[in-house]
Amino acid sequence: MKLFVKLAAGFLMLAILPVARGSDGKKKHASASPTPMNIPIPVQHDAAGVKLPYFNDHGKLEMYFNISKALRLDLGHLEMTNAYMQTYDEKGVPDANVFMSRSVLDLNTRIVTSDVPVIVRRSDFEITGQKMVFNTQSRVGEMTGHVRMVIYNRQEPARPTPSPIRSAKSQPSATPNK
Repeated sequence: MKLFVKLAAGFLMLAILPVARGSDGKKKHASASPTPMNIPIPVQHDAAGVKLPYFNDHGKLEMYFNISKALRLDLGHLEMTNAYMQTYDEKGVPDANVFMSRSVLDLNTRIVTSDVPVIVRRSDFEITGQKMVFNTQSRVGEMTGHVRMVIYNRQEPARPTPSPIRSAKSQPSATPNK
């Protein structure tokens, strides 16, 4: 059962965070050495209310970070406290929300890691895990440790159809016959 939950969580992360596509419609692969993110916070200093838009190579908004408190640990790492990450689909429409109480963004590899519970929400599901690793370039992530997933059924439940075998006369009546 645990293996199933891990696999389901992995597939859902792939489904909610699709691989970015180039202008020709083909999948683009993350480059071996992405350009480091430039965050205007000095090393060992923090900032409150940081908002970081994340654009792809073509200038299209893919993600948006809203961070309550950001601490620049060193030249390559940004610690985020109470961070909210909004992802966008290929059309620029908001897709999934990721809530992280404490996480670290590697500015060189652009990988977000968290060792505290993380919540991912989309209109059709919610998934919670104790740990997360998410590559913002390839948009592939993994959740581990007590992963819980709730899938919302957005369709109306089907109403039972009358059986063609029983006729209206053979059905029992709720009112007694007089």
